[in-house]
Amino acid sequence: MDFKNLASLRQYLTVAEHKAGTLKLKVKAAALADPIVKNCLEEFKNTPKPQAVLDTKFNLFTQTITIKYDTDSISPQDIDEILSTQNEERFLVLAETYYNKLTA
Repeated sequence: MDFKNLASLRQYLTVAEHKAGTLKLKVKAAALADPIVKNCLEEFKNTPKPQAVLDTKFNLFTQTITIKYDTDSISPQDIDEILSTQNEERFLVLAETYYNKLTA
């Protein structure tokens, strides 16, 4: 998985709501024109979802992605840090560490 591409997606996302176990992200319409977004979506389609990710839904009308996750495997505080850190290196470390942990 290309975590640098994943990091670049953050410019299109804002947290609409985050409660332990449920994350709702608002997606900016400009994301649809970015080729990196298309590449990431293709990569996600071809990558098995970790068991800790219980459900994902995209609502085209509200332009939101809702992700339900297992709080025993994914810490809500870590999700907050991954989404809020402005330090790209920190994001990459957190994202890769979690991905490796969840897909091991």
